[in-house]
Amino acid sequence: MADLFRKKAIDKLSSPEQLDTMMQVTSPGGWIALAGLGVILLFAVVWSVVGSIGIRVEGQGILIRGAEVLDITSAAQGRVKEVRVRPGDRIKTGQIVARLEQTELEMRLANMKERLGQMEVQKTEVGTTGRSLVAQYESQIAELRQRVVTQENLVARGLLTRATLLRTKQELAQIEQSISSTRQMTSGEQIRVDDLRGQIQEAEARLAASVEVKSPFDGRVLEVVTAVGSLIGPGSRILTLEPLDAPLQTVVYVPAVEGKKVRPGMQVRVSPSTVKVEEYGFLVGTVQSVSEFPVTPEGLRRVLRNDRLAEQWMAASPPIEVVASLTPDAATKSGYRWSSSKGPPTQILSGTLAAASVVVERKSPISYVLPAVKRSLGVS
Repeated sequence: MADLFRKKAIDKLSSPEQLDTMMQVTSPGGWIALAGLGVILLFAVVWSVVGSIGIRVEGQGILIRGAEVLDITSAAQGRVKEVRVRPGDRIKTGQIVARLEQTELEMRLANMKERLGQMEVQKTEVGTTGRSLVAQYESQIAELRQRVVTQENLVARGLLTRATLLRTKQELAQIEQSISSTRQMTSGEQIRVDDLRGQIQEAEARLAASVEVKSPFDGRVLEVVTAVGSLIGPGSRILTLEPLDAPLQTVVYVPAVEGKKVRPGMQVRVSPSTVKVEEYGFLVGTVQSVSEFPVTPEGLRRVLRNDRLAEQWMAASPPIEVVASLTPDAATKSGYRWSSSKGPPTQILSGTLAAASVVVERKSPISYVLPAVKRSLGVS
């Protein structure tokens, strides 16, 4: 072993420097890693200059057709007897959607009809009696008129006193007055019967209008607000509709401080609560209008149709209302464009809550770095 170490020492001393051997600085794998890192750095520098980062305003919203949903209300007070539609049903103008019980009005109408029957019997009796009396009176009048003519001749010849003639004429006038009174009585009965018939027709029309609740427009039922057996008053909502001919759009509510940054024409990203964003992406839309002032609680309830939800969204501060249209796309099941894939395999319905964001500004990444660099270098 000692001889071995001595031989290596002698060999090293005989060739202290191997000048003809190349020194290996790095391995090929290292060069590949270094080149990859350089490409990444170059890409980051280029992207920081030419790329952009969107600044978004976030908000909560709801998908609806038209500016707001439509209400069908009751015109009278009553108890709900029947509701003929369900959510999702399509209804036509004039279609009966519900019926109410109107016990008081129905009883009043029944009493009026009973009284009409009694009056018609009385009118018939009065008419029969009146015609009989008129016939008797007319016979007496014919006789009295002949008597007047005869007595006038006798008075002219001095064979009869004028007082007797006057008494005959007074009797004739009284009978003529009786005929007029009898005819007026018969006519009065007819007038009263006709008047009551008119009242009954009016009551029947009022009963039909208050019992049958009809839709004043076409639409699709979103929600049935009342239930069978509920007592409702005039103007009470029975159900809500969405118009069939209006496109689906989004009403978004954003904080008032951020809302002033939103302008018509800006891009909107809408994520319906019923759709998985990571699987189908989000709906693409465009801002159409922005409210000048924060919405009131009444305005929020008018759109949401949910008092509790309106209170939640008003809790922090009154928001700004942003109305956005969705970009149509006939290739998707929903009929609107999605950020990825073709969207979900189902329809998107009105009343669906959604999260939304509006891209209000785009900045290059380097614009975020330069201020920090200047501060670190003390450059103003």
